[in-house]
Amino acid sequence: MRIGLRRSRVVVLVVEASGDVVYYPGCLALNVYPGISKTSIELLKLLGVKPRLPTSVLCCGLPIHLSGVAKGEHVDAMSCFNVAKLMGNPDYVVVPCNGCYLTLKKALSSEEFKVKCAVKSKCVHIAELIWANRWKLAELAKRDLSGLKVAIHVGCHYTHAFQDSIKGEDGEDLLEDIALAFNAQVVDYEERHSCCGAPAVKWVGSILLELSQVKMVSVLNSDADVLLTMCPACMLTFDKTQYELKQLEEVERMIPVLHVSQFVALALGLDPKKTCGLHLHLANPNNTSTALNDLIGWPPQEEL
Repeated sequence: MRIGLRRSRVVVLVVEASGDVVYYPGCLALNVYPGISKTSIELLKLLGVKPRLPTSVLCCGLPIHLSGVAKGEHVDAMSCFNVAKLMGNPDYVVVPCNGCYLTLKKALSSEEFKVKCAVKSKCVHIAELIWANRWKLAELAKRDLSGLKVAIHVGCHYTHAFQDSIKGEDGEDLLEDIALAFNAQVVDYEERHSCCGAPAVKWVGSILLELSQVKMVSVLNSDADVLLTMCPACMLTFDKTQYELKQLEEVERMIPVLHVSQFVALALGLDPKKTCGLHLHLANPNNTSTALNDLIGWPPQEEL
């Protein structure tokens, strides 16, 4: 069985459900936002994919490249070692992170490393699989998201990295397509296409916080209930930035930042705490008050 769809405007890389599929969480979806990995794995299983979960893998290498510690060719070599040796050279590597996607896809596309390391793997973003199967997943929805106002942030390392990155069919981009499939209301905002600020650390570190603040204030001014992303690094940046702004009383409110896997999992009725891990976010339903709280039944019954 092939998991994915072929559309007129774009050919989506599909995953053979019978193939050897590895889920590679990356650092942040493993150590900071485990709800991303939990929901991503649940969605893969729901789509008929049984992913392997390697216990010993390295960082993708992008953070040390962005900080100026490692050169690009060293990061490529690290990626191929990760895939060929530590992951066992699977057919597909599914990632929930734009940075991991950029790093692994770039390295795995290199003819040099294909020969040297005998790498056969293809890298797929979990958001791409969700996008390709969004209507199938929407049919399984248990929660009505029609009253939820969603701001979108796709992220630079997906949008601008490759020419074959998925563009929107029903909306402006793949995340808007997914949100619309679940009947959410997508709100626009002035800084929608701006960077979160995190990748700028190597070149313009002194203005990183300012970039993030401008972006986050624009999101909050849109009256959105949640910010939808597909990158844990972007999530962490937005999570920390609005938390700091709220502590300094420079903004009046915060909103949850959701990874697309968490967003879809919530729509499918999965537990917002035990599965999605929303309580582990800095801006979470305990310290925010948006339409999301009512939709997911927060706080959980055991806390009442």
